[in-house]
Order: sequence, then structure tokens, then C-alpha cells
Amino acid sequence: MSKKGEGSAVEPGERRAFEAAWRDHYPAVLRYCARRTGDRQQALDAASETFVTAWRRVSELPAEPLPWLLGIARRTLANQWRGDRRRDALVARLSWQADFTGGGESELETAQAAVDAFNALGQGHREVLALSIWEGLKPREAAEVLGISASVFSVRLHRARKALREQLEPGVAPAPGSMTLANNREGG
Repeated sequence: MSKKGEGSAVEPGERRAFEAAWRDHYPAVLRYCARRTGDRQQALDAASETFVTAWRRVSELPAEPLPWLLGIARRTLANQWRGDRRRDALVARLSWQADFTGGGESELETAQAAVDAFNALGQGHREVLALSIWEGLKPREAAEVLGISASVFSVRLHRARKALREQLEPGVAPAPGSMTLANNREGG
């Protein structure tokens, strides 16, 4: 049997087995995800991601696929929850910083301003900030993800932090190290 992702086509038997697994077990996988998320859209996303992963690993599809599929769904949900916690932690850090500096905005307004500032950045800036802050990677680890040197990553991170500061406070040159983002995991 061929392995998906190695440039070869899926065997007809693998395709039929996957289609049968989808037809027979998608409702059970969706119910499993719905019970654990309590949110219809998150459950649909997790169930879909489960079958995307199953398709990538179609050559490993067992004769009785439901337990295997539920294991994939469990890991998919765990990944979603970790991502949600990272985003929540970032919002909390940004909100805390605004409160600490005496900002008069409510936490929600502050968090929304941070999200808007982040979204206003270019893709390159968002990527290095996300690797550093959301993913919690050190510069050498993030550099490996991007296929660049740690020193190049550090320069890009410095520029991205500066751009974010400018988005958050246009025309104000903050003191070095005054933002929580500037203090995040500098070591390499």
C-alpha cells in the first residue's frame, strides 16, 4: 500500500476503506466532538480535521476504524484547546500590561485594541510574533520553524515588536523594555 504524502496515488482499496469510514463513522465522531466542545462550530471543525488527518494516514486505517478515529479526534481537540489557552494567555498578558500602565480602557477594549493592532501588521511580523508569543518558542526554535538563523529571527522579532508598539501607540516612542511583548523569552 502506498503512503499518502509521498507523491504516490492512494490505492483504490484505501480510498474505499476511507469512504466507508467516513460514511459509517462521521456521525459518531461529530457526536464525540460535540460532547467535548459544547459548541457546534468547534465540533464540526474538529470532526473535519479528524478526517483530514485520517486521509493523510489512510494507509494506517484499521479494519475497525472508530476507536482509531476517536483517538485522532481526541488529539485534535487537545490541540484546539492548547491553541485557545495560548490565545487567552496572550490577551490576558496584553490586558494586564494595559492595566499596569494605567490605561483607562476596559479589559475588553484593551484586548480588542491589541488584536486589531496585531491584525494590522504585515504577515511576516504576525508570524514571528505568533511563534514567539503564542507558541512560546525561543528564537533558535522559531528560527528553525522558519528555516532561518536565530540571529535573523531575532532581528525580525525586534522589528515586529517595534511595529506592534507603533500600532498600539502611534507617534509614541515607548521606552525599551516597557512592553510585556518586548520582555517575552529573549533568550535563545
